[in-house]
Amino acid sequence: MRLALPLRPEVLSALPLELRLEAERLEGTFRHENPVLGPLDLPFAARLEGERVRPIPLPPPSLEVEGWLRPTGLELEVRLRLPPGRTWGERAFARILEALFAKALEESLPAGAQPPL
Repeated sequence: MRLALPLRPEVLSALPLELRLEAERLEGTFRHENPVLGPLDLPFAARLEGERVRPIPLPPPSLEVEGWLRPTGLELEVRLRLPPGRTWGERAFARILEALFAKALEESLPAGAQPPL
């Protein structure tokens, strides 16, 4: 899912999100209320290289975040990382979880954020 987030405190504080910026490393946790699995804390990490935001892989379940830091805000692509499914049922379940996550993320975006670009 691609989205744009203005870097205004009222927008960022409205998200179920914890952010930490240390040197050139951005870390955080997205709190997701999953209707199937219940509450989940999905961690993510990224490295800032100038305006570029590059993902730092974390073990699943986690988020992979990459994009650009612009003067107007963050332009990010967010992907849910799940353990690989071995059977068709596990892969289908993963797709359901991905769709639920995308819907929850879109619904949690405050006014001023632009869901899927």
